[in-house]
Amino acid sequence: TSEMPFVILNLFGVLDAKKKGEEAVAAAATRGGFDYAIIRPGRLVGGPYTNPDVAKLLQVEGGAENGVSVSAGDSLLGDCKRDACAEAVVQALTNENCKNTVFSIISTDDKAWTNERWSETFQSL
Repeated sequence: TSEMPFVILNLFGVLDAKKKGEEAVAAAATRGGFDYAIIRPGRLVGGPYTNPDVAKLLQVEGGAENGVSVSAGDSLLGDCKRDACAEAVVQALTNENCKNTVFSIISTDDKAWTNERWSETFQSL
């Protein structure tokens, strides 16, 4: 897309390469008969702080105890707390309703999701 920040992110073909990687995963899953989930988090923020310069500017509280917004494909733009993203990975791995799915995730200030809410969301994707 020609919208910000995608123009900058794809300046050197980063998004194109990620798309090719996602297509390769989906094709391998089809050939190999296994399920997959592709998770597209927003800009990752919060600990652990592995980069002492920039990371200190992006320290945030919360994470998995805060809510998220999830949408099919690549339609969300915003920040995603690292532990909220990790929760999405665990849910995708353990939830039967998350098979052969591609979704975006960003953090919100809402209440954390229950396992049931994750399951309902995966069913609707």
